[in-house]
Amino acid sequence: MTHNHTTELDTLVGSAQHRLDALRETHERLDRIRIRRTSPDNLVTVVADGSGAMVELELAENLRSVAAHALAATITGTAAEAAAAALDQREAILQSLQGSFTDS
Repeated sequence: MTHNHTTELDTLVGSAQHRLDALRETHERLDRIRIRRTSPDNLVTVVADGSGAMVELELAENLRSVAAHALAATITGTAAEAAAAALDQREAILQSLQGSFTDS
């Protein structure tokens, strides 16, 4: 193997390692996504993960005067807001990854 081939191979391996590191970092960042949203009336708090799934639901203690359909609507709306924000954050992270691949 000539010196030129060794240098090309080293460059290729370095590029592959850089991309693998970027993938690992992106995976970790996606796993850490947690978006918390609280309803305007402070009755409901929802936490969504990077897939937009609800991973936590907190309800206020003073729900006696809230109708079930109103509470359901508040939970649904708050969960939708948290999910949308989580998916926006996920998209930004994936765009960053894509940018790092096109830059190298």
